[in-house]
Amino acid sequence: MHSADTDTGVQREELLRLILCQLTEYGYGNLSQAVATHTKVPMTTDSNSRLAELVALGLRSEQRQAQVHAQGGDGASDNEDGPVAGGGIDLNRSTQAQAQAQPPAVMPRYNVWYTTKHKGTASAAAFSLDGRYIATGSEDTSLKLIEVDRVRNPSAGVVRREDKPVIRTLYHHDAGITGVAFHPNGLVLASCSADHSVRLFDLSAAYGKHSFQSMHDNYAFRAIAFHPSGEYLAAATDASELRIFNVRSAKAYLLRGDADAHSGSGSSSGAGLTNVAYSASGALISSASRDGCVRLWDGRSGTCVRTLAQAHGGQPVTATVFSRNTKYVLTAGLDSAVRLWDVASGRLVNTYEGAAMDGLSAQAVFSHDETLVMAPDARSNSIVCWDAASAKLLGRGAEHKDRITCIAPSPTSSAFMSCSVDHSVRYWSPDC
Repeated sequence: MHSADTDTGVQREELLRLILCQLTEYGYGNLSQAVATHTKVPMTTDSNSRLAELVALGLRSEQRQAQVHAQGGDGASDNEDGPVAGGGIDLNRSTQAQAQAQPPAVMPRYNVWYTTKHKGTASAAAFSLDGRYIATGSEDTSLKLIEVDRVRNPSAGVVRREDKPVIRTLYHHDAGITGVAFHPNGLVLASCSADHSVRLFDLSAAYGKHSFQSMHDNYAFRAIAFHPSGEYLAAATDASELRIFNVRSAKAYLLRGDADAHSGSGSSSGAGLTNVAYSASGALISSASRDGCVRLWDGRSGTCVRTLAQAHGGQPVTATVFSRNTKYVLTAGLDSAVRLWDVASGRLVNTYEGAAMDGLSAQAVFSHDETLVMAPDARSNSIVCWDAASAKLLGRGAEHKDRITCIAPSPTSSAFMSCSVDHSVRYWSPDC
């Protein structure tokens, strides 16, 4: 029996088919044919990067497990959704010693390391999963790609022109950008817009400012999120049904049902969606809506498995994000509160107060290690930070000249990106 069967549970033919598809995708059609002939595995007409995507997922999981071991953990999780990265939020610690081992959270002193400007309101930002790149979007329809390694501490002096952090500017939308997301492989950037389209940009291409693929709908897009495999893209639009797009075919599937769909007609006064998020493994999807509800969906069957009704006192819910261990989902709403919910029971765990929420794009996010919860304050045009575990307000910082529209935390460090109505995008990092 082949080791591919005994050691990993992957059938030999299944693995070889993935290799053949990957070789064809890389342009080695003749080599793929030779391997198929030698191994007697039938050739397939498919050409895809499924193998590369699976390897990327495995490497990230391995890296997370290494972080757990480095911090003294055993890497085990009682949640089926995937591995738990070290240092993530967990309010159900089994022993008092474990709880005491966690130092109280402290708000870092954030400094501006880099600022760039769009010609209109900066409306969206996201980091690549490896933390190496940042994408920003604007109501002026443009996108910028920033290389994090070129962002330097202000004390390092003047940056040479050839070392400027913005390495690409992309265009192809006819209306303002409302969301951006990196494909898990880091080679493709997706952007969504009020022009009713999602566009995919090839970041590996040496030249070119336009997208190579697009997805369209009858409603304006508000937010997007990639499935961890990269094969699917979840989209929140002004309609009440959650959209799931097949990335390769651009075909859309609607998650809905009389008892499961968000209510409303999708009009400006109805219950269009405002945000969407995948859990770490893709087993769950969370959608936020103007109807005041948060719904959790089975990522495989597409059925609604839990509804958090009146999650923010009947006010529109504007943000949703899972913790890394998928035990919790964090939401924000126009009641000017941020709330932490237990996924398994639907129980409210924490409420974070002290930030004024303004607009359907109001956000709340975890810091990279999930010790902090962060949200923009429309009164002070700054970022509010809380201790994620205790909900204690730690302070405010990272100010802009006008309302902050987006916060994007780095997945690998304490840095984060902020966007504002003042057209600026700022990279913030603590003192070293």
